[in-house]
Amino acid sequence: MFKYVPPSLTISPRERKYLWAMEAIWWLISLVLLAAVIYPIVSEVEDYPFLVLNVVYVMLFFHYARHVVFLKYSALRMFFWLKFILALVTIPLLFVVVGQFGYFQTFMDEHTMSEIMPNLSYQKQVSLNNFIKIQMVFFFTATVISGTLFVLRMMVSLWRQVNERGF
Repeated sequence: MFKYVPPSLTISPRERKYLWAMEAIWWLISLVLLAAVIYPIVSEVEDYPFLVLNVVYVMLFFHYARHVVFLKYSALRMFFWLKFILALVTIPLLFVVVGQFGYFQTFMDEHTMSEIMPNLSYQKQVSLNNFIKIQMVFFFTATVISGTLFVLRMMVSLWRQVNERGF
């Protein structure tokens, strides 16, 4: 049976502790960013139908982008097989993300967002509708781009680790 054991990175216990601390800080930052984006919607709209999708877009964008740019400061750099699996899982996940955005676009074409926020004034509905559209399109686009770059970055990282050139 074939069993591949990649060369391990030399990481001191102190550096390992630092990487896990940085990981916790990054998760806290991402939750603050998520709250800043989602709060205006959740505070005004009851039963927002795209809440889960919106949360997924924001979190995926933030974490894909940070791993593309700051892999050196991520605990993910220590785990060869996890990088491999995440790179493989990201590809079909991006197809699902694109499909789900299609549902959002269809809802926006066939309905108005004012249907889900009837208790707000017209001016508030218009501004919140614009906010929802803009941030959904932004985070969708950013997720697809950063997800694609994430796959490429993981492939480069895996290649470097196999060839013993670091991460």
